[in-house]
This record gives sequence, structure tokens and C-alpha cells, in this order.
Amino acid sequence: MKKMVKLFAALLAVMMIATCAVSAGKYDDALAGLKLSELALYENGDLDAYQMRAFAVDPNGKYVYGGLLQGPAPTVYQFDAATGKEVCSYIFDEDEDPGAYIKAIAADTRGYVYMGVANKANNGAVYFAICQAEGLKEIKWVKIEIEGKVGINGADVLEKDGKVYLYFVTNYDTDRIYCYDVTDVNNPVLNTSFGNGAGGGYVDLANTFPITDCNNICVSADGMIYMAANTGKGSKGDTVIKIDYTGTGYMYDHAVDECFGVTALGGYLLVCTYQGADSQLYVLNQEDLSEVMHIGYDNATNFTQLGVIGNRIYMADQGADAILVSNEINFPVEEAPVEEVPAVDDAPAVEGGEDAPAVIAPAPTSPKTADAGVVVAAVVMACAAAVVLSKKH
Repeated sequence: MKKMVKLFAALLAVMMIATCAVSAGKYDDALAGLKLSELALYENGDLDAYQMRAFAVDPNGKYVYGGLLQGPAPTVYQFDAATGKEVCSYIFDEDEDPGAYIKAIAADTRGYVYMGVANKANNGAVYFAICQAEGLKEIKWVKIEIEGKVGINGADVLEKDGKVYLYFVTNYDTDRIYCYDVTDVNNPVLNTSFGNGAGGGYVDLANTFPITDCNNICVSADGMIYMAANTGKGSKGDTVIKIDYTGTGYMYDHAVDECFGVTALGGYLLVCTYQGADSQLYVLNQEDLSEVMHIGYDNATNFTQLGVIGNRIYMADQGADAILVSNEINFPVEEAPVEEVPAVDDAPAVEGGEDAPAVIAPAPTSPKTADAGVVVAAVVMACAAAVVLSKKH
């Protein structure tokens, strides 16, 4: 009996090792050589404004966008993603509130760009504007009245099940995540099924999480929300938080000093920090926010937001008014196994003549599932054999 127990323990250990190998990270090795370089630097006089706070990439890969805080008017510039050269610009200049600050940008695959705008006084209301990507022609702008000191930070877009949703955060005295249905860009409406606010459409973050200020957000394809926030331990930020698709369910958090920008890439969450010369780019596992690595940049000033085109990371550096780009991350290409199904004429003979059903090959099994299944089966068979042997002795 003692021999049987020892055998069982040994085989169980083998099984645990095998299954742990299956759950290891897929692309950590590909990220090991990650580095940043300068795509474009906009020196004094190159643009009509300066201090690139808002930033986004075109999901179709053609453009990148920068929103600059200081200048004669709140301006978003569209740049060529390959060269960084200015293509065109947009100015939010409504008679109701000339001036203001564009602090958030997002874009969708349909060719629309969304700008989150704080009014000049940072008080009483915020706006968002919708433009066509080509030429940045304005389509619509929406005013949201909120009492007290209020601003606007990060934005992101989720395209799911034929719908398009715009998410953005407000900050200062009122920390919220708003969600608008922008499927019809001429008629954006609150997504009342989202959040816990009065009438739906937003989440009151201060009542849900211990947050003193919220920065940029990212919404992944499954609707999970990732946010760089300040819980009172930093100047700009101190914690990255993962929230469920309703906006109300806390899932994970991870401390990152002065975290400010977030975006997703291939199962990872990319986080940049607003730390002067010590600004960093962090890579976290998207599932549980555990850290994989982080890197700096020799000429960093303050990283604000980032995005991904293909397998390259693009990021704004506010102090220098620079756009940085990473080397290409060579994620391995995973091809689904192709099974050759034999023709009916080649199938084994089946009793019953011509009317008998054809033999259908079994569905392919995932190699990882198969490996774990083999281990489990081996353990079960070995244990059974051990029981039989122990009875004989």
C-alpha cells in the first residue's frame, strides 16, 4: 500500500508540472527586446500649439492623433503614422465656449474620431466632438452638464455586435466613466444599460472605488475596462485598475507609480507613466495585471497616452511634444491545425451496404488539451494498476 501511495504522489507531481507549463505566458519572450525611438519631434513653431496631452491611433493604421493643451485654440492634429508629418487639424471652437482643452481622443474602424473636451473654466460641463477621419470635418458635438469643477481625461471605443460605444472619463470633483452609443454618429445617446448612475449611462467612480482622480482608460474587445487612476498615493496616478464590463465590478489592481496612459496588445496591457525623465512603459498581463517588464527612454519628459498599430507601440511624450514608436514586436503566428478528412471511398468498410452512414473523423483536439488529457489518463491508469498490485501483495 505504501508503494502505491508513493507512485501516486510521483505521478501527480508530473501531472501538475505538465499542466503548469500549459498555462505559461505565450509572448513574454517576444517582448524581451522591446525598445522605443523617436518617430517625430515637434519643436517650437512646428505646430500652432504645444503640450501634447491627448493621443490616439487610427485602428486602420493610417494616422496618429495628438491633442495639444496650450495655444490660441484647443487643437487636435492628425499625423501620418508612417512619417509623423502633419496632415490636417481640428479646432473645437464653439461660440458657447471658445477656448477649452482637448484631453482625450479615440478613433474607430469606420473612420470617425472622438475628442473629449474640457471647457476653459473646467467648471459646469464637458463636451465630446465627433469628426470624420478624412479631413477632420466635424459631424456633431455634445455638451454634458456636471456641477462643480470638472474636466475630462481618456477615451476609448468598443465595436461589438454591430454597435459602437464611446467611453470617456471625467475628473476633478466628479470622477465618472461615461458610455455613449455612437453607432449613429449623428445621434449619439447614453447607453443606459451601462453603469450605476441616475438613469444609467455612467459610473460614479468615487462611490464604487477608492479613487481621487482618473486618467486614461482602455476597453478591451470583451468589454473589460482598464483605467489608470490616482487613489491618493501619487501626483498623477498610482494604480491600474481592471473593471468588469458593467463598469461597477472591481476585478484586479496593480500599483504603478504615476500611471497615466493605458492600452491593450495581444493579451497584455501597456501602461505609460507621467514621471519626467523617469517616465516608463510597463507591460502587464491583461488577465490579472501582474507585471511582465518595464522600460525607460533616454530623452523622456512625460508620457501621456499610447496606442498600437500592427505590432508597434506609439506613444506621446508631452514635455518634448514628441511621438515615440517601438520596434516591431514579433509575436509568433499561430496557425490552427488542419485535419485531412479521408474521402468516403477511402473510409473503412462499414457493415450495412450502400445505405450505411459514412465514417466521420473525430474533431481535432487542441495539443494543449491533449497533453493534459494524456497526463491525467496516465495517472488514472497507473493508480489503477497500483491498486491491483497492492491487493496481490
